[in-house]
Amino acid sequence: MVSLPIAHSQTPEIRTLLRCLAAAAVVTALADWLFYLHRPGISIVIFVLALAATALATNNICANRAEPAFATAVLLVALLPAIEEFGLLALTFAGAGAAAFVLLATGWHARGGLERVRDLGWMIASGPARLVADLRTITQVAQARELARHGANWLIGWIIPLVLGTVFLLLLLQANPLIESWLADVGAPSWNLDLVRPLFWIAVVALVWPFLRVELWSDSVAQALLAALGAPPPRAAVHPAVAAPAAPGPVFGMSAILRSLFLFNALFAMQSTLDIAYLWGGVALPAGMSYAAYAHRGVFPLMVSALLAGGFVLATMQPGTPLQRARLVRALVYLWIGQTVLLVASAILRLYLYVSVYSLTGLRCAAFIWMLVVATGLVLIVARIALGRCNDWLVWANVAAVTLALYGCSLVDFAALIANFNVAHSREMSGTGTPVDAAYLCTLGPTALPAIEELAKANADGRLAPELTACRFRLAARHEERMKDWRAWTFRGYRLMRFLDRPQSPLATDPHWSLGWSAIKFFES
Repeated sequence: MVSLPIAHSQTPEIRTLLRCLAAAAVVTALADWLFYLHRPGISIVIFVLALAATALATNNICANRAEPAFATAVLLVALLPAIEEFGLLALTFAGAGAAAFVLLATGWHARGGLERVRDLGWMIASGPARLVADLRTITQVAQARELARHGANWLIGWIIPLVLGTVFLLLLLQANPLIESWLADVGAPSWNLDLVRPLFWIAVVALVWPFLRVELWSDSVAQALLAALGAPPPRAAVHPAVAAPAAPGPVFGMSAILRSLFLFNALFAMQSTLDIAYLWGGVALPAGMSYAAYAHRGVFPLMVSALLAGGFVLATMQPGTPLQRARLVRALVYLWIGQTVLLVASAILRLYLYVSVYSLTGLRCAAFIWMLVVATGLVLIVARIALGRCNDWLVWANVAAVTLALYGCSLVDFAALIANFNVAHSREMSGTGTPVDAAYLCTLGPTALPAIEELAKANADGRLAPELTACRFRLAARHEERMKDWRAWTFRGYRLMRFLDRPQSPLATDPHWSLGWSAIKFFES
């Protein structure tokens, strides 16, 4: 716990801080070995597991018998995306899983949903401030005479010289190659020292510090942290008297809401009727208008309409109000949200029709997922009204839905999905549709290779053959180069290597590929 007063009773606290510093040094050395100048992959999983084990050694374990098993299950589930493939979502879930594991293992009891989310954010974001505050506390205690007989002054007195000495050594190594050659002559190990490496170490220490020294958020902790950082304590806020909520005026009264719901239902019914006729029923469009143009124009306006509809319902249908209890209002709201869900389904169909003509991209995949999340949020609004829940319940239900959607996205190989869809629906493969964009396929990365190989087999003597051959060589060589470093291993990369190593693989049987691969091997050697 961060505090400013220095007394003899703080000797165990200082020893705890020194133990955390030693653990941080070990974890930082592991991070340097795993990540510095290496592409991340399975190394993320190894580091998170090591950090979790180290945190158990530096914190007091207060969990009961059931919580360690639950915490371990949470951690393993959070690490699955990083095992499958490294990415921003996988990294986010790994960090959140590590924070949840440490908090559960150290006694994360009697906390509400908002407090738990704040604790996770505090664990991840408070590292630099807490590290500076704890180092300042160590420096202040080192000046106290009470700790002299324990030898802490002698140990702490070496922190600044060693840190600054390392920085100066790195600067001199950059400025004078003679010093580097002298160190090499005496057999000093080469760590590829540079100016960026110490910054990487500092960043790692600041990141892992809250895990090694768990402290839940509270007002007293925030005030102690500000005091340790030398900031003045916040002034007490003066809260004005809370007035009773005013009765709704004519703008948001019962009559206004009823008129709004009747009008909105009529407008949405008109749009739904047109979509049912032209999109679902197959009615011919007017001359000069294609289904792709009709689909593309309506996607985002319909989604904005759905979001505005949800916002209007949340603003007007507050729990316990006469509006929510009125049967006619509830029926009109249910009808309107049902039509809004139908609008979202029409928007999804519109986007699918557009994609079937103009191919699939990453942004269009994101649009599909966003529409599904919006539709889920609308259904949850109906559930909140029907069950009589408060808006806080709705917020947490939507947070859970978004989290599940993001977790699912972290396990999906969108590059392979896009490549397979575009190749299967291309003119070269199906005889209809638009010609495939081979250049875009090559930008999707190595996991698009199976789809590219299928396209190459169907277009062996066509116009795309030279471009596809060069693309296959480049992507396969890039993937093998990545898989040479075990730190970058992922399950998705392993499956791709198995695919490329199959005897029946076109890359393995194609004589041009064999020659090209031999040339790559020759130049690498």
